[in-house]
Amino acid sequence: MHIVAARTVNPIVKEMLEKFPHLPTRSIARIILFNHGDLFNNDIERIRSVVRYQRGTNGEKSRENAGFIPKKTKIPNSWYIERTPYNLKPGYWLILSDIHVPFHMVKPIEAAISYAKDAGVTGLLINGDFQDNSAISRWAPTRKRDFDAELMVAVELVNFLSYEFRGKALVLKEGNHDYRLERLFQVKNPELMGIPLAAMDTALGLEAKGFDIVSQSQKVMAGELPIFHGHEVSIATAVNPARGLFLKLKSWGMCAHHHRTSEHSERNVQDTLLTTWSLGCMCDLKPDYAPYNNWNWGFAMVTVAKNGYFEVENKRILSNGKVV
Repeated sequence: MHIVAARTVNPIVKEMLEKFPHLPTRSIARIILFNHGDLFNNDIERIRSVVRYQRGTNGEKSRENAGFIPKKTKIPNSWYIERTPYNLKPGYWLILSDIHVPFHMVKPIEAAISYAKDAGVTGLLINGDFQDNSAISRWAPTRKRDFDAELMVAVELVNFLSYEFRGKALVLKEGNHDYRLERLFQVKNPELMGIPLAAMDTALGLEAKGFDIVSQSQKVMAGELPIFHGHEVSIATAVNPARGLFLKLKSWGMCAHHHRTSEHSERNVQDTLLTTWSLGCMCDLKPDYAPYNNWNWGFAMVTVAKNGYFEVENKRILSNGKVV
């Protein structure tokens, strides 16, 4: 029988007792057997005996000789992730949401871009769901799946927007549809999560085209106005999306995701008028999965001042392409 000196095994047992003082002796013995069984001749009873000795549970003599004294421990490190907001620089911004390439609509996109360029915008914020990514959706397909073809159309629109807004600030915030690519890797091939293709910005070449990328879990700040795609705040829409957003935030706010233009205002006890807005979309208003709905085309123009002041113009686009 192979015998290992107590000075070798005792530190192992003490370490386990310090980490897991709440566990019963047998559970600790099983952990030690799994990780260091060879030091104890793979004998769980021998391990239990050492654990009981160190705990002082083998009788009065054992308690006198036990070397284990619980130590003061510290709070373990948290897995918390800091979600630092992305701040739009001061200026006049065009906010486009829910383009859902390749189910985008040319007429509203052209109308919004023309309006923004005539107004002399500082930059463009795409507020989530730039891509639809239907080919990699977890939902049952209504059309032939062709992710490569979808990706190529998205790349073409990225090229178009980067040219139309050359010299301007470009920002793209991920929405729940944009996240479908990363989620596909998480669920189907988690071992490949680290490869470049797993990131939407890499697949579309967004950084090379001058876009800053904002994670779906981050909020965008336009001065003191927080902007969300919408899925990350899980709002109710019993009246309209803007009111649902107000009930969740109790503050100013803007969201998309619901494909509806709406506005809600309330004055608080400090006499501050708080307003929330929801934005219309830039996509097909009669998709296969929801052909009958109350969606509308729309976008927003937001002024951001250096002192945090902001001003919102929430625009609708009519079926003939007129901005109202």
